[in-house]
Amino acid sequence: MEKFAQMGMLLEIYGGLLTHRQRDVMDLYYNYDLSLSEIAEHFDISRQGVYDLIKRSEQILFRADNSIGMLKLRNRVLDGIRDIEQDIEELIDQLDVNCVKNPDEIKERLRLIKGKVVNLRSL
Repeated sequence: MEKFAQMGMLLEIYGGLLTHRQRDVMDLYYNYDLSLSEIAEHFDISRQGVYDLIKRSEQILFRADNSIGMLKLRNRVLDGIRDIEQDIEELIDQLDVNCVKNPDEIKERLRLIKGKVVNLRSL
């Protein structure tokens, strides 16, 4: 996963562990793509100060996720949802608008989709 996307998700999940200033700097850097110089000017600190703040904040977020694992769980759930959506779309494509040709096959496919939902619920 690209670092900017990963950090954006970690910030969304664990941002509450950071100070307001850390969270604001990380948000500007990772979500709004501001440069270190732009952020430094905004907060009236040095570019090196912004860099150090970002590195410390990244460590906090990575440590939290290594302990808790919410990012991995979130990605598994999103992958599962995409898989279910794809299964439903394929089933819809197979249905004949005027007539259901093989209701037992459709019932079986729906049971498989339901099983995927149950598996997601247990994560």
